[in-house]
Amino acid sequence: MEVSHSVKERTISENSLVILLQGLRGHVTTVELRDESAAAGRVTSVDAFMNVRLAEVTFTDRQGAVSHLDELFVTGRNIRYVHIPDEVDIQATIEEQLQAIHRVRCFGGRDKGRREFLHAKPK
Repeated sequence: MEVSHSVKERTISENSLVILLQGLRGHVTTVELRDESAAAGRVTSVDAFMNVRLAEVTFTDRQGAVSHLDELFVTGRNIRYVHIPDEVDIQATIEEQLQAIHRVRCFGGRDKGRREFLHAKPK
């Protein structure tokens, strides 16, 4: 499970449902686009801005023509709908993603390692 190194992206992810899409990594799903086309493929990555990278893609354009692509990158602003596969437990997926973010945010335990949000020093 890959977690972003950017504090901004982790914060956006844990405060929105994009975290569910990030949990779909490795699953085959269909992404419907705003221009009425659709792409079905295996999710390889999703960032906090809902940009999705698919592999082994079957792309269907708005006229119904089908193309097979090795890889496709879809920007988040062009996505209308993402189909969640039936085998995905939505609640468990969200919880796993949140735990992964929390592990990165608090790695090293209390008073060890790096802290993402430093507390103000007492005067």
